[in-house]
Amino acid sequence: MKHRKIKNSDYRLKLADGFPQNAVFDGRYDAISIDGQRSLFTKLSSSKFANVFKFDLTFKGKVYNLILKQYLNRSFSDILKNHLLPCRAERAFKAGLMLERNGFLSPLMVAVGKKVCMGFMSRNFLVTSEIKNAVSLPKLLEENTPQRHQLIEQFGRTVGIMHGKNIFHGDLRLGNVLVKSMDGKFDFYFLDNERTRKFWKLPYSKRIKNLVQINMLRDGISNADRMRFFREYFKQQHIEMSREELITEIIARTNKRLADKGIISHE
Repeated sequence: MKHRKIKNSDYRLKLADGFPQNAVFDGRYDAISIDGQRSLFTKLSSSKFANVFKFDLTFKGKVYNLILKQYLNRSFSDILKNHLLPCRAERAFKAGLMLERNGFLSPLMVAVGKKVCMGFMSRNFLVTSEIKNAVSLPKLLEENTPQRHQLIEQFGRTVGIMHGKNIFHGDLRLGNVLVKSMDGKFDFYFLDNERTRKFWKLPYSKRIKNLVQINMLRDGISNADRMRFFREYFKQQHIEMSREELITEIIARTNKRLADKGIISHE
């Protein structure tokens, strides 16, 4: 997908070519300037370093279901880094395009923008399309869908292909995976991609980190399910590795994290 650059006062944006030319976002939940009708914003759950809102935009008879994510500065160093490096919204935007080029799904990116005042960025945001009729992966597993075996196998295959292409997801907690299903086929949409990147060769530590993040899920999944995931995952790897050693390390690191969080007791 191509995006065109737009400059509006202090705002610098990239807007999807297929989106209405006269719809211009300034990234503030209380003031988005559009040539059309906008619904009220509904605030969604998010980390303390972001604001996420859901809203609809009607433009020339067509309704666009959209998600607006504002990235908040986590510290003063963020202000300095945003002056020198791509901001969090820009990183998420580029990573989403990279996933798309490599055959993976993420929310369709409508716009990315930032406000620059006196040379410093004061606000940055990302607007994406809402993924309609999608369910988070943990919720789908908790519902004990009758096709859970296929779901787990297809997810293991998808993550395996992602790692096989040397792509690391920056935050692969399963709440960041939305699922759409049809006739036994599952499509996985990856969210929160600001730290997602493609390496020339995927570092072992990054592989472990993603697999531990996945393995942290306790509800709605059995040890047999975990082995089902790994079986499909390893089929997509084309480098030599000890499966037993990798799984043993993942289990050990997962248990340590769970113990540190007080979910299980330290042995």
